[in-house]
Amino acid sequence: MSQIFPDCKTIRILKTTSTNCYMQQMSNTEKLAEGSIVVTDNQTQGRGQASNAWESAPEANLTFSIILYPLSVKASEQFILSKVISLAVYDFISDFVSAGVSVKWPNDVYVDDKKIAGILIENFVTGEYLTKTIAGIGVNINQQQFESDAPNPVSLFQLTNKTYRLEDCLKAIQERIADRYHTMIEDAEKINSDYLQHLYRFGKMSRYRADGVYFDAIITGINRYGMLELTTANNERKAFGFREIKFLY
Repeated sequence: MSQIFPDCKTIRILKTTSTNCYMQQMSNTEKLAEGSIVVTDNQTQGRGQASNAWESAPEANLTFSIILYPLSVKASEQFILSKVISLAVYDFISDFVSAGVSVKWPNDVYVDDKKIAGILIENFVTGEYLTKTIAGIGVNINQQQFESDAPNPVSLFQLTNKTYRLEDCLKAIQERIADRYHTMIEDAEKINSDYLQHLYRFGKMSRYRADGVYFDAIITGINRYGMLELTTANNERKAFGFREIKFLY
């Protein structure tokens, strides 16, 4: 049965530059219940990894942020929150799309080779442990076409030729996050193994570029710090952090 966070609330705003920024400002002045959400119909400056922009037509998609308090997670192991959130979105998309869904490292959600969801995780640390996590999530739901130069966006509408009630989708994703979050608390290894099982290109020889060098390699794992581990065609082992490697084909 799907779980939900007790006492959480949903804060709706018509328009904002970034739901992550809005939630961070709120959380600095009041204690929001865990699992609370800030959602908007129109996010004008949505952010992705390394300040990438996120395109979303007003009132067509889900753009929201959720707050968590993973106090037992060490700062050195904070990547597990990326796994939790991306797996939750993976679970949601898989309810509508029967094949081809995966998590692209670090935390995008893909259908085949197209991006249907982007996630920005912001962790806050005191000493050795996390005190707060704000996860910004954008999921393409009802958008019929994309205008930006992003190379590979796709929406649920484009995949299924159906429109969806955004309120229902938001509640479903919130429940999926609660499920995965509680699994992390009870059995973190389950999160780690599921992430690898659903990882885009895991175990498949593919082409990459790093430091201007092109090479073929197989993704073999994710280390405890969230770095992508690969073994090249020449049997050389490499590890890369965010923005240090580009997926090609």
